[in-house]
Amino acid sequence: MCEIPAMSKTAVMTLRVPKDVKEGVERLAARFGHKPAQLGARLMEEGLRRRDFPQVDLRETAAGRVAYAGGTRLAVHWIAELVPKRLSVEAFAREYEVPVERVRAALSYARSFPDEMENDRAHAKANRQWIEAADAAVRESSTAARRDRLPVKGRSPR
Repeated sequence: MCEIPAMSKTAVMTLRVPKDVKEGVERLAARFGHKPAQLGARLMEEGLRRRDFPQVDLRETAAGRVAYAGGTRLAVHWIAELVPKRLSVEAFAREYEVPVERVRAALSYARSFPDEMENDRAHAKANRQWIEAADAAVRESSTAARRDRLPVKGRSPR
């Protein structure tokens, strides 16, 4: 629940909830630095998404909430990148041992929330670039350390 998009085109809705639900929303909102009303709206939206897309899980990640094909480690944005550009729905389902219906549900979710998919892809790309840069730095550091330990002609090894 790290990122809560700006609430444009909103409407006021007053709800009565049990006290423990109210307190739970307030605690979670405080934990993430949001107002309870913002968090409550986000939770309601996610509840509707879960109802409409029961085969899609919304999980908390370092990049915020990300949609995954239910019961898998496969992000919806990644599935939408591969199917149908590189693989058919059936081929993807076979390759990754996922029910065809779950792949179709992930694709339907991706079509319903294209801005979210683009945001998730951008975060994934930035993470990949960061990891590649960190790996390159470690490799360079290891190479330099090995060079420093090599004996130099005329000097005895340590």
